[in-house]
Amino acid sequence: MVVESKNIEGNDNGTPLLLMSLLLLLAGIVAFYYFSEIRLFYRVLGLFVVLGLAGYIIYQTSFGKTVYTYVLESKIELKKVSWPTKQETIQTGIGVIVIVVIIGILLWLLDMLLAWSIGTLYGVR
Repeated sequence: MVVESKNIEGNDNGTPLLLMSLLLLLAGIVAFYYFSEIRLFYRVLGLFVVLGLAGYIIYQTSFGKTVYTYVLESKIELKKVSWPTKQETIQTGIGVIVIVVIIGILLWLLDMLLAWSIGTLYGVR
């Protein structure tokens, strides 16, 4: 059972837990570089363990629970998205490429016209 401290308004005051998790992450990063003579696999494994512990500590706060709920709801909303088919994606991509080429040609022609007109104005050509 986790005992949570409450402030005057009744909100969860998870600042000490957030600070503790931040310090744990910082200690994990420092240890990762301090023990550079140890194999990379074990250092990365240790960093994942520290990351998991810090995530668990953060989850004990109301902020952590809010973030967790947001992620779960985002995954639910992502399943509701109507994704385009492969054919629609290819057709849209080809359309974008064609428009970019047309705009590029128009800008090139405009540049050539402006270069010619400035050259004529200054008598270079």
